[in-house]
Amino acid sequence: MTLGAPRITRDGDRYHLEYSEVYATDIDDLWSAVTTAERLSRWMATYRGDLREGGAWEVLGSDGEVWCRGVVTACTPPQSFTTTWHAVGEDPTELTVSLAPDAAGTRLTLSHHGIQSILYGAGWQTYLELLAQGLAAPDAVLVDDAAWDARFAQLRPVYDERFAALRD
Repeated sequence: MTLGAPRITRDGDRYHLEYSEVYATDIDDLWSAVTTAERLSRWMATYRGDLREGGAWEVLGSDGEVWCRGVVTACTPPQSFTTTWHAVGEDPTELTVSLAPDAAGTRLTLSHHGIQSILYGAGWQTYLELLAQGLAAPDAVLVDDAAWDARFAQLRPVYDERFAALRD
């Protein structure tokens, strides 16, 4: 699955990314895939902590080091959650994931507000494509640094151009 182009807007020196895509599964399955540490580890990364409202969480890289942390600030299962997103070395941002039934499955909308790094564009697309693959093959473990890096490198020039157009 290749995702459609996200909406990218500029807000001062920061950006807002919004992806909206329909996944061929029901809302409960998609909710589980994006909120359960075991399932997140199959397509994104290892999460530890509490992924419920008020809970603090961390994301670990393949080297075991924390590269992001946050606190779930709102959660309405299985419709949406909002969390702070604080990648190491960056200012905190806000991430909201919303799910809604659709005739073809479930629409996931991912909104990431306040980002400064343009690398999130290609990064989120790479992860969301892996989510689709994971939903199609539930037992597959898709976390592969080399494959992720290759897809990210393929997408990056397109996102570099899109973000550059917003700076002009």
